[in-house]
Amino acid sequence: MARKLQTIYEYFSDYSCQEIDEVIWGLSLEEQAIIKDRYGDDLHHIEFEHLQKLDSKKKAQFYKILIPKMRRILEKNHASFQKISQLLQCIDQEKSHNKICENLKIDHRQLYSLLLELKNKGFVFKRQYYSDGTIRYRKITTSKELRLEQNSQQNKTIITNQNENTLKFLVLSDLHFGNSLERLDLVDRAFNYCLKNGIHIILCGGDLIDGTFTQGNQKITNPYQQIEYFLRKYPFDRNILTFSVLGNHDMSALSFASLSLLEACHNFRHDVVIGGFTNTLICIKNDQIHLYHQTLNKEMRKTQAPILLSGHSHRYASSLEDGVLNIKIPSLSQIIHPFPTALELTLKFSKGYISSSVLKQICFQDQDIILNESTYQIPLRKENNNEPIKNVEVFKPESNAQTKQLVKK
Repeated sequence: MARKLQTIYEYFSDYSCQEIDEVIWGLSLEEQAIIKDRYGDDLHHIEFEHLQKLDSKKKAQFYKILIPKMRRILEKNHASFQKISQLLQCIDQEKSHNKICENLKIDHRQLYSLLLELKNKGFVFKRQYYSDGTIRYRKITTSKELRLEQNSQQNKTIITNQNENTLKFLVLSDLHFGNSLERLDLVDRAFNYCLKNGIHIILCGGDLIDGTFTQGNQKITNPYQQIEYFLRKYPFDRNILTFSVLGNHDMSALSFASLSLLEACHNFRHDVVIGGFTNTLICIKNDQIHLYHQTLNKEMRKTQAPILLSGHSHRYASSLEDGVLNIKIPSLSQIIHPFPTALELTLKFSKGYISSSVLKQICFQDQDIILNESTYQIPLRKENNNEPIKNVEVFKPESNAQTKQLVKK
């Protein structure tokens, strides 16, 4: 009995026609021509007059090279499709980014890559950031939601637990990745300080990379390589988020090479949350923190924020003026100032508004040293005490044996 001739879809009957078509569309024009010579224009039916068109060389290419290649691609794409289906299900179930990684048995970089793949296919998600250092992804399903998300890109919100009225942050600035005077060892120490002291949020005043101009020497001069270096070397912890503004050195990569650190982090480091250049507002409950970094031709935004954190000066200073606590953030590099430090900022809230703050300047040496400490009372700016508190949720517990085991690693 003669062997039944198979269409291209029957060769790969374990996969859908759509999956097979996507592989065919991704082949080279020469490879597509071999398939067309084999089957004709209608790949679902065998046109016998086309079967004689393939010479022995093309038949060998078809059976020994093209078919095995398509099978490898289909297997890889199918595994990715299954992961994406599981990912979308986890998002619908409102699981945190940590829980998604556990369920899918992937690391966070793989999660970000899957979400980037979905973004490139047209999916739109809103990211929600929580004071415990977790991220949740929400599907955007209406044009109004999309418009609101696009309009609020420069503002970032930290959602707090319903009864959470004290928040502790680590504040740092002017890291200048790529400069010979960077201090990556101190950035690592800063993360360790967060872990030891239960801090889940880092606030950064900009100049994450050294950009296209410098004071001193650069060990990495190419801004593209600087961004890659930052994405790879900036520390990661599953329960720590960094909120940052971008400064003049970050902007130089955009001005001279069309490279945006904002876009790079948005795609590949979801734990590094950047609102924009020069100004970024961090919304917490009913109040705000203003992150500012001086850049050319851009002004400081006028806001109602009672806390103003400013990078760029590389020197620490703080003062309370007209109800606003102005804090100049010291550098965690050795550019300008040879003695790098960071700040611990503790805020207390009353009826949704910041009521007081405690500032500590910290030096990361063999032991973490508190150099000085200041306390400020922040005047309440709202008279309506019955205003509902915004940006709060009852956090859903996700702890289980697996989660606890991962945290200990």
